[in-house]
Amino acid sequence: MPIIDSYTLVGSWPQAEVDLSVEALAAGMTARGVAQSLVTYTGAIFYNASLGNTQVMHLASQHQPLTAVAVINPFDYPACLDEINRCLDRGVRVFRLCPREHGYPFSGSVGPLREVLRRLEHARLLLVDVVGLPTPVITADIEELLPCATAFTVDGTELSTILCAAKNGRHVWVETSRLDAGGAIEAAVKHAGPDRVIFGSGSPLRSLGSAVMSLQYAELSDADRLSIFEGNVQRLLG
Repeated sequence: MPIIDSYTLVGSWPQAEVDLSVEALAAGMTARGVAQSLVTYTGAIFYNASLGNTQVMHLASQHQPLTAVAVINPFDYPACLDEINRCLDRGVRVFRLCPREHGYPFSGSVGPLREVLRRLEHARLLLVDVVGLPTPVITADIEELLPCATAFTVDGTELSTILCAAKNGRHVWVETSRLDAGGAIEAAVKHAGPDRVIFGSGSPLRSLGSAVMSLQYAELSDADRLSIFEGNVQRLLG
């Protein structure tokens, strides 16, 4: 079964002694049958978004199985708006927002975030890791501002909030990398719908094998499993 991994990393992670090289990512992809990875360069998160985004675009141009994900920090306002335009002009259509690392609530009350979301109207997919944020991790005022499919990385603590939002917001999606508790993936599919759940691993920082097995052994139909592993992201990115 072909796999598209929506959450992968290259670079380095503070205080984590894990090999996040392109070679480590590629080896994991080969071992687990991952055909395409949406990859974020960690330097864009922790140091300089523009330089990091340039690096990941270069990597994606050199490695066909990689799709560049650009990081946008709303607190780099107004330079972040120019960065969005630069990345879009370079063909990037997937963007990552990092509220935990950059220190803001994922809420419409954050003025720069509201403007960033408006500028991302031509994106195909937004990725937002909200694990560890204070609850509620997403507020009602943000749903109407989401410009496109927005896949939230959540664990069991935040899942109920996201699933509630998904009932009323067609752009609220769920990414599976932290849904390792029993029944969590099944709950996401039941309440968000199989067409709004996408596979992610967080690899090589987190175990790709564990992420794949969690979805393989979830109590889902083969059609739903195929949609989550590949079809939904493929549909978004065309």
